[in-house]
Amino acid sequence: MFIKPYKIKSNILVTGSEKKRLRQRVMAQFNRVDDESTTSPLAELFGNRTKVCTVKLITYHDEPVTVYTSDKRPIFFEAHGKLLPTVYTLWSCPDLVPAFTTQPTVLPKLANGADLMIPGIVKQGTSRASWGRHQKDDIVAVNLTSNRAAVGVGLLAHSSDDLYMCGGHGVCVKMMHVFGDKLWGMEPSVCQQVPLQGSVVNVPSESDFPPLGSEKVKPANEVTKALENSVISSDKNPESDGEISSDEASEEQAEEEKPPNPDDLIKSAFLNVLKLHGKKIQLPMLASTFYPQYVQPEIPEGIEMKKSSYKKVGTFFKRMVEEGLLEMKEEKKGIEKVTALNLEHPAVLSFYPYKITKATDQDSGAGAVASGASNPLLLTKMTALYAVNERTSKLFGCFNVAVGQSLDPTQIRNYMRDYVGRNKLIDPGTKLVTLDDTLKEICGNDDLVSLPDLSETVLNSMTSTFEMRSQKGPVMKGGKRAIIHLTTATRSGNKKVTLISNLADYGINVSEFAKTVKLGAAASTTMTEVPGSKGEQLLVQGNHIKFVFELLTTTYQVPKACITGLEFAKEQKKKKKK
Repeated sequence: MFIKPYKIKSNILVTGSEKKRLRQRVMAQFNRVDDESTTSPLAELFGNRTKVCTVKLITYHDEPVTVYTSDKRPIFFEAHGKLLPTVYTLWSCPDLVPAFTTQPTVLPKLANGADLMIPGIVKQGTSRASWGRHQKDDIVAVNLTSNRAAVGVGLLAHSSDDLYMCGGHGVCVKMMHVFGDKLWGMEPSVCQQVPLQGSVVNVPSESDFPPLGSEKVKPANEVTKALENSVISSDKNPESDGEISSDEASEEQAEEEKPPNPDDLIKSAFLNVLKLHGKKIQLPMLASTFYPQYVQPEIPEGIEMKKSSYKKVGTFFKRMVEEGLLEMKEEKKGIEKVTALNLEHPAVLSFYPYKITKATDQDSGAGAVASGASNPLLLTKMTALYAVNERTSKLFGCFNVAVGQSLDPTQIRNYMRDYVGRNKLIDPGTKLVTLDDTLKEICGNDDLVSLPDLSETVLNSMTSTFEMRSQKGPVMKGGKRAIIHLTTATRSGNKKVTLISNLADYGINVSEFAKTVKLGAAASTTMTEVPGSKGEQLLVQGNHIKFVFELLTTTYQVPKACITGLEFAKEQKKKKKK
């Protein structure tokens, strides 16, 4: 009912008499004694100091619903002529309504709007009494085997007799409210996670049952005799204890050394991205860009997609779409974009984020090579710098800045502010700078200038240069801007290929860039060395100039003026007018 957004029509604070009538109605419906002298968790929701409001809203399917809040937190909502408690109320009053138990893996399905089916119910026993004594449309809670706290509220689809006679098929609970929906997040400032209230039932595993064809279970007296004999034999042979313990220890070590499941690690990396960076990610974004830029750096080293059950990135994204964690849209055949991220999904809300700590390279040589080989996509940005020349050497010599040393604009403005203040060159009345002999050599014969104009003149007098900066710091410096050349060529069989040069000048990890192009353009890539040029040249099968250009300008933030060859892009065929 509250999976999708709703519209609030009114939010009114109730009076004392209305609060008292609401309290009496709740107590009568749930068969509780309304004694004002005693304080119960349910009565505390309507205390004298609590602010109870009536919120009238319209659901996504145009159904009018009345919600009652206590100190901004929803406690009850009215539907089908009944007052239904929210999960917040059930957490403070666990025994308010009967509960049905299900597996934790069912919760994502309920969060997407599904009802609780009979096969998903976990109950103790198979008799008629295991279904209780309930009538159709009774209010029930839904909890998990791992936690007694409620994660949902709904109405019974059938009576207990009908549930017993259904043969294990059909709907059991029509879900009205689930943890993580819009009603739970009605007021973000008072949102609460599911409290731990102990497990409901321990579901037996396969190891608890003997294999088929094994011997029958021995009677209790035979088991006791066998235990007594084993104790006597252990007293006679004390060395046998050591052997048994060593075997058990080796079995425990073997269990501990089981490799982690790649599926769980990859999904955890994806949830970690949503938890830490979900609000900052600018959407829509190409799926071929989203995975290598955000998900891949969060995956532990040694875990690859092809070693998981997903096998491919596209299959992984489809699985996440089915679970309701994200939304995707196919613009063209084979080109998909991530359009929305569900940050209110229960899997995201209950996930505890972590930060991957990269090992620092204490040793040089092989350690540095190994760390460089495992680097993810290295995003770089061109930063404008200004080098000290002979004309400005006297000015910056006061700050021990040598000729040829590069400074960014912020540093230069700070130096100018320090120089003017140190020499007391600012006129208190006009707030203008009086030029001394050193500044007149740079700015000319002007007597009074403003401080911003003075800084701008000094910047223009210095030698312009640049620096490529990445997440790890400066990559390279140079007087001339590096240019990435995109060209096309024809190989045997009249096949077009795309050639990309000078990627290394921008600190781009060429091998990781090749993987990104391979996934995004669905084309094979090879790296070749060109005689007489620095770095390697990347060859991509087919004409993918436009895709590579967009990848460089968006993901790697390379200025468009530093890329040539866009004119070789494949022209799109014009649709004929009918």
